[in-house]
Amino acid sequence: MKGRINSIETLGTLDGPGIRFVVFLQGCKLRCLYCHNPETWDLVGDSQEIFPQELVEKVEKYKNYFGKDGGVTFSGGEPLLQPEFLLECLRLCKEKNIHTVIDTAGVGFGEYEEILKYVDLVILDIKAVEEA
Repeated sequence: MKGRINSIETLGTLDGPGIRFVVFLQGCKLRCLYCHNPETWDLVGDSQEIFPQELVEKVEKYKNYFGKDGGVTFSGGEPLLQPEFLLECLRLCKEKNIHTVIDTAGVGFGEYEEILKYVDLVILDIKAVEEA
């Protein structure tokens, strides 16, 4: 299976601990007025299709730069909108001892428990709160 990637930042310092390889996945349904990445909203958009193995090979090339204190962050858009792709990428990263982060609003299509087995850190961006 392929995933849709909007862009990649190879030496990010704001999306988790250390130096990060940041993958901005395509697609988000929230449409926040203050969004930093509105180009990622459309589920197809101007994106690149890529296999999980291809993406992780790209990440691995930067492992010397991010070392043991950094790693890969899956952001977006909303990474949980591509759960099968995200899960496979996370599994492959863990096989290669790469620190994993997801930056999410928690709005996706499932596989949450399985995904969390392969995530070292969750950056949860709560967009709104309703009183009960």
